[in-house]
Amino acid sequence: MSDYSKTMRLSVLEGALYTLAFNATQGFVYSTLALYYNFDPVLVSVLAVLPATSQLVQFFTPIIYKLIPSKKNAIFWLALIARASFVIVPLSLVTGIKNKFIVAIPFIVFSILNSLVGSLWTSAMKNIVPEERRSRYFGMRNTIAIFAGLVAWVSYSLILQYFERKLALIIVYILSSAVFVITAYLLYLHDIPETKVVEYGLMMPFRTLSNRKFRNFIIFVIIWNFAIQFAGPFFSYFEVSQLKVPYSFLGIINILNSLLAMFFYTFYGKVSEKIGEKNMIRYGITLALGIPLLYSFMTPNNYKYLLLVDVTIAALAWSAINLAYFTLLLKIVDEPSEIYISMHAFVAGFASLIASYAGGYTLNAIKDLRFFGLTGYNILFMIAFALRITALIIFIKLDFGKEGHRPMKFVEISQVLLRKSRD
Repeated sequence: MSDYSKTMRLSVLEGALYTLAFNATQGFVYSTLALYYNFDPVLVSVLAVLPATSQLVQFFTPIIYKLIPSKKNAIFWLALIARASFVIVPLSLVTGIKNKFIVAIPFIVFSILNSLVGSLWTSAMKNIVPEERRSRYFGMRNTIAIFAGLVAWVSYSLILQYFERKLALIIVYILSSAVFVITAYLLYLHDIPETKVVEYGLMMPFRTLSNRKFRNFIIFVIIWNFAIQFAGPFFSYFEVSQLKVPYSFLGIINILNSLLAMFFYTFYGKVSEKIGEKNMIRYGITLALGIPLLYSFMTPNNYKYLLLVDVTIAALAWSAINLAYFTLLLKIVDEPSEIYISMHAFVAGFASLIASYAGGYTLNAIKDLRFFGLTGYNILFMIAFALRITALIIFIKLDFGKEGHRPMKFVEISQVLLRKSRD
């Protein structure tokens, strides 16, 4: 594996810079852009979950080999076109073309092409990083990426706080566009192992469902993606448009989230192999139930305290879920892995697409409701809470094969993690 040591180091740097640029398309930065261009709830929802819904196109990833036989070249060119497309945003702002559909173009192009990059990259990393090192490596990579995200949130919040809105958005998106192009070049420098892909047919990914472990995983993927994407785009939008949270406070919240996530990614990366992927995901989902519940009762009078609680829970939960989810997927898939990864992406994207439309139309219908001091947004988050409980119950009952770890309850997992933190 020493042949790939340089690529593993480059991947860490690429992940950090990518996170720095990508954060400009998420959270309060994206919400500010949406408000500036007066996006309606459905457009806010659809664009926000495009990175997830565009996984649908990964279904056709093996076809890319017919157009660009080299995996290395495919990753570079797709990434370059996808990430450079964001230059459209600052150009639109500078020229004064206030057309929300033009601004939507880079989000669409980026999400579709970058999704293909993600599929090819994941397949490559399965061959680059040894299985016994994956938890630690990706834990470390995610930690550094989170630190870069911290730098991004601090910078973006200060820019949005102290500059006029249009100028602030121009600065942010010029910066992120430039960094995106650099990340594409770093991918070009990767040493990507070329894998022989079997003759591909559109029905081939469905053959992966004969793998019982993978089939059960797909069931969870559909339910979980629908549950998190139903209201996912509206958490940050709610903060900016309804609660009127100052950008300086949002910056502090994101800094705290990044610091906590850096710690937990490192910690989970060291102990997850002792607990097992399924137990870690169960632990994370249980904690994640608290996020929509907090937003269900969040108002302009109490948001400061609830957001501090929320950011702590989010760091604990999503660090566990993201790390274990990825390693569990790589453990379950067989070769050729591209077929499994494209099938996983297809169902995740389909569930996210349905959820985004369902969430957007639901909010459109109830956004003007007032019920005992609660708004339509609060009610939307209550529905999201119920969906996450359903996902957790189904996940617990699914079998992903022998992990070498017995099923553990939330309290047991917490006790193990507490003991490991003291070692």
